[in-house]
Amino acid sequence: MAEPPHVVHLGQKSVGAFLIVLAFAVVVLAQPIGGAPIWEPNDARWVLLARDMVEHGHWLMPDIRGVPNEGIYKPQLFAWCIALVSLPTGQVTEFTAAIPSIVSAIAGVLGVVAIGSLLWSIRAGVMAGLVLSTTPNYFVFAHHPLAGLLFGFYVCLGGAMLSKGPPGLAAVVAAAAATGLEGGRSVLRRMKPALGALILLVLALPWLVPYLVAARPAFVQEVLIGEYAQWFLGTHGIAYRIAHMPSVLLYFLPWTLFLPAAVVWWRRSDRDDGRRYVLWWTLTLWVLVGLSGIYRARYYLPVYPGLAILTGEFFAQATPRVVRREIWLGCIAFALVVVALLIALVFPPALSGEGPVFMPDTIWERAVVGGLLAVGAVGAVMVLTRHGTLVRLATLIAVVVGASFAIEGHTSAIRRARHYDIRALGAVAIAHTSPNATVFGYPGLSLEYDVYVRRNIVEIGPADLSALLAKPSADVVIMTRRRWAASAGQVAPGWRELESRTVGGVDMVVLGNSTR
Repeated sequence: MAEPPHVVHLGQKSVGAFLIVLAFAVVVLAQPIGGAPIWEPNDARWVLLARDMVEHGHWLMPDIRGVPNEGIYKPQLFAWCIALVSLPTGQVTEFTAAIPSIVSAIAGVLGVVAIGSLLWSIRAGVMAGLVLSTTPNYFVFAHHPLAGLLFGFYVCLGGAMLSKGPPGLAAVVAAAAATGLEGGRSVLRRMKPALGALILLVLALPWLVPYLVAARPAFVQEVLIGEYAQWFLGTHGIAYRIAHMPSVLLYFLPWTLFLPAAVVWWRRSDRDDGRRYVLWWTLTLWVLVGLSGIYRARYYLPVYPGLAILTGEFFAQATPRVVRREIWLGCIAFALVVVALLIALVFPPALSGEGPVFMPDTIWERAVVGGLLAVGAVGAVMVLTRHGTLVRLATLIAVVVGASFAIEGHTSAIRRARHYDIRALGAVAIAHTSPNATVFGYPGLSLEYDVYVRRNIVEIGPADLSALLAKPSADVVIMTRRRWAASAGQVAPGWRELESRTVGGVDMVVLGNSTR
């Protein structure tokens, strides 16, 4: 792959820069590791696959609920990482499940520090690392258990493929686009596409071979065609795909507010220094993800490092007097956003979905977060007025936002445990059943219940539920309170509510029979 022009070679000062940003990223992104429950089915899938690897040794074809094909939809790399981290204790826990995600997030921050330092200066690298650490979506998904040399480049791409499947290869297109547009065909040939294809094929074998041998029809029809072809082609039209692409800018706040100033600086600057290379890479990934047939906010995660590098370069190298008006407009916009957030803290809006998890709900938290944001807004204006240095401005905003995120990391884990209280339901279901008993879910139970209910889980329909509740049983049932209220008059004596908790805003109950 071509080396972008004007590459700076790092010296000893880079060690200090890495340590500074590493400490900042750990404080912002890694607190508290494993403090929240597993609450989302896709996250639970990775945990359950890793658990099967650790407990039953199914490293190539792990299963869920006794079905091997449940692990078929994603390559095994992320589950392997969770399992390997969990091996010393022999248990997959919320803590061990969070470690690979946190490590990946921090490694991503250090990666943008290295790229910014190599292309421009250590200061640009540090700025890029601070920006990425305080990007809202990067912070949120760092807590989810999701997922140099030319040879090393293709190995990294192979890692992306083994984490996300074929969508991970979007980085190949981005690299080819950036290299070809900047260096031309001759430089593009230096990427050695044949060698790259061979390396990627070898890395894909641990995923492809077991399922093609043992479950070929399901793998081809359900995964390659039903899953990934659907991801690329989808059923939504071009208008839907384009409509969600600007959401990247929303989730990149507050740094989005300074992108117009960065664009003005780039247009007025007479040097490039590798900026276009990063820009083409970022735009290519943005378009490829945006044109996918299925939208998830997490899909845009690969876009944020590129935006962080470009933003960090702007704050580190731009001349303030050249973009003074645009910077002032960015600061004013930042102050207005802070005012809106302060109003929301004083008069909390009604939020749905995961919204309540991220809304401070105690006086002290609202006061501290509100105070930090106010200091940031006022401080940004004062720094720009008195000093006029963009590095100090960006550092102030990063510290204020990072401190708010660190507080949010601790408190949101508590709120999430309360909002998705599956732990309590699982504990009660286990306490009232023997190890070989069955927990029935009506009409279904998503995979996060399997993390906490260490029993055989079976989903049943209305007829099976009526038959089950018509007689005493040593098993238990989990369903919504609304469905239990509709069935309560048609059950045999002894069936009663053992526990009730809120899971994602829905009241769930565990039912047992007192005659067992």
